[in-house]
Amino acid sequence: MGIVTQTTAASDPETAADFGNELQYSLTTVPDPLTVSPAGTVETGDLIIVGSRIAPTPIETNEISVYVPLGTEAWQLALDLTGVQTSINLPGWSGTPDPANERILFTPNTGHATLSPEQGITLQTNRLRINRQVGTAPVIIELKWRTPGTNIWRTEQQTLSIGKFPPGFYLRDLKPHSAYIENGDPVTLTWQRSEGATYTLLYENTEIDVTNYSTFPVQDIRRNTMFYLRGRIQHGTGTAERTINTYVTVNRPDLEVRHLTVHGELVMPHLLRTASTMLGVADDHTPDLMLDGDLDTYYLSAMQPDSMKHVVFDLGTEQPIEHVDIYFGTPDGDHSEVGTIHLDYSLDGENFRQVAPFRNVVREVHYTRPPFSPVRARYLRLKFFSGGAPLERVAIRSFEIRPKPEAIRITDASAVFAVPVTMNGGTTTDLARVDDVSQQE
Repeated sequence: MGIVTQTTAASDPETAADFGNELQYSLTTVPDPLTVSPAGTVETGDLIIVGSRIAPTPIETNEISVYVPLGTEAWQLALDLTGVQTSINLPGWSGTPDPANERILFTPNTGHATLSPEQGITLQTNRLRINRQVGTAPVIIELKWRTPGTNIWRTEQQTLSIGKFPPGFYLRDLKPHSAYIENGDPVTLTWQRSEGATYTLLYENTEIDVTNYSTFPVQDIRRNTMFYLRGRIQHGTGTAERTINTYVTVNRPDLEVRHLTVHGELVMPHLLRTASTMLGVADDHTPDLMLDGDLDTYYLSAMQPDSMKHVVFDLGTEQPIEHVDIYFGTPDGDHSEVGTIHLDYSLDGENFRQVAPFRNVVREVHYTRPPFSPVRARYLRLKFFSGGAPLERVAIRSFEIRPKPEAIRITDASAVFAVPVTMNGGTTTDLARVDDVSQQE
């Protein structure tokens, strides 16, 4: 015995013609997953099959068959069709068990019916008597159809795999706390599981043993991610395995691509280059942590500040300063009262002028420059004033400026670089000889 598989949903085709299918199907079971009948009793299960027509044109059909393999083997699903109940959501249709052909036959009472674009069909086969062998059973859905106005009936088949698992086993409902998160945010996954099995969480190149968990946080998600949860249970001399999945979308994700084609303009913003301090560094909370955009990390000074010591930010290039946002304190709220600070600016890193003072600062500073008084700077400086009372050590979680300057702008007519450019394995480009490339100092 190996992996027990189950088809839970079809792919997401744009049109039926993409896959050559007139209907696309998804499958759920009750219970989820199905479990085999133990000795001395018979377990029952329900199949719920949803068919969708995605193509833009209608079709006509005169029957839909659901073939259920009957018998006692691992590849068969049910012992028989005794007591089976059927239903279909289309008016004027009925479902009839056909044990001789091991199928449930759904037909319209008008001889044939029209399935319109975007129409959905729900077929239910309830109270199937599940056999006693763990395994995977193929359920075949057969559609007989024709194009309206023609007399030629065609037959289309699709196979959905249904897993049968050991008694008592279940793994289901894998969900993120949010299906849409910001870049770098954590996501907490939850699921339902049975005891007596081993469980592994898989994503990208990571495998985590989560056997003793029903909820698990995953940190620092930076790209759209498919999470898989695999459950394995021993049964006799073999194992049965079930894998479920869920998807998390990241706003502005990190991307890794082999080839990139851009229609329009390609613009890359400058990042804050460096931060330096005269206040020392405590416990590996280095100045660069002010520039990573993460409010859960922070710079922490080794000493108390005074007016002779400061923190300086190098923006990498001269740029307009319209907005400045500063977040003080640790994530737990320590060192959040910083008294009075001065924000200064400079073009050369030597001669600073004051942008504005801020008094009685607690946790955050948000500064907007008046539009009639623009400022351009390459360097910004923070100075701290106690006003008589000794200051605590300084903690800064984030230092952010807007607008972010452009490092690169490439169009179909020109390329502007505000950063050094190297080519051909390290040779620096002679920009003076390139007509369509300019460099901003």
